[in-house]
Amino acid sequence: MSVHCRTRKLQGFLVLVAFLAALFLLFRHHRRNSNDVNEFPSHIIVSVDNVRPSGENKRKLQADPEVQSTEVKPIYLCGYNVGRIGNRLFQFASLYGIASLKGMKYVIHTDDVINQMFLTYNDSHLLITDNVATICNRTIYRRERLCCGFDNRILNFSPKPGETYRIITYLQSWKYFENNKNQVKKQLTFKPNSIASAKNVTVDILKRFNVTSRDDAVLVAIHIRRGDMTMKNTYGHEVATPEYLYKAVDHFNNFLNVIYVVCSTDLTWIKANMPRTARRVYFNTPNAFPENDLALIVSCDHVITTVGTFGWWGAWLSGGHVTYFKWPARDGTELRKGFSDDFMDFFYPRWVGY
Repeated sequence: MSVHCRTRKLQGFLVLVAFLAALFLLFRHHRRNSNDVNEFPSHIIVSVDNVRPSGENKRKLQADPEVQSTEVKPIYLCGYNVGRIGNRLFQFASLYGIASLKGMKYVIHTDDVINQMFLTYNDSHLLITDNVATICNRTIYRRERLCCGFDNRILNFSPKPGETYRIITYLQSWKYFENNKNQVKKQLTFKPNSIASAKNVTVDILKRFNVTSRDDAVLVAIHIRRGDMTMKNTYGHEVATPEYLYKAVDHFNNFLNVIYVVCSTDLTWIKANMPRTARRVYFNTPNAFPENDLALIVSCDHVITTVGTFGWWGAWLSGGHVTYFKWPARDGTELRKGFSDDFMDFFYPRWVGY
């Protein structure tokens, strides 16, 4: 065999070996890629946005506190604003007290009369907002049985997150807010204008009676409520008698250097019936802004109340000794049914009744 022929056979053999080696390597690479499904070429992007978790994964997601929302929906409490300042103060204080008891937020409007008179502020149990109509649109409704007494039945509920309650109407009992009375007093801090008005009147009182220092006088406010309560009606309102005033004044004459500060819209009656044992009396001209009169009563050391809620709040906020007229409603009337048997759900403990 010639040299040329042997060379051609060798070349053919080498080509065959190379071809077989290439087939072997290709087959081996294909097997490795088919078994390793988690390896992807770098240019391929895998999206899992639309992948739904299996039932087991769903349970894991639901049980994971880091995945679950931590937001707790607030529980709101709404009221129904009726009456003048004294009534409104009872509604505010009682609903605020109930809200604190139940872990709720009492909702009032930014333009509420309470906000106009006092330096109220948002806290864990009060929400001042323009959005009252929306928040209080759909509510779970509860109504008192006693206008001027404590009705424990309306507290018999357990609010859940996201619920909104409405409790009405008058809620005139200290028992609704006794649990949080200190915070109520902080909320009911008078605005600077009312405080300044009360100070100006006090300065005039001291000058009138030649007293050089506020510490040298004991100021006793007397609030006389008559007006609409003297009109003939069958509802049952009573007004304080001259006999009550004599007993109340005698009570405070035990203090030294007493000056009586009379606040009333019926100064004619009080001047005619003021006990002569009250030697120094200042008759305050009713202010165009009733909150200023209330601030004056609160600034006094002690208070003589008669009937009505305005004087009640002046006495409670003053924090001093207080006397009250024991019979604010006639027996057998609708108003009398609104009080507890002894009236003591309405009148504050430690006050003295005559």
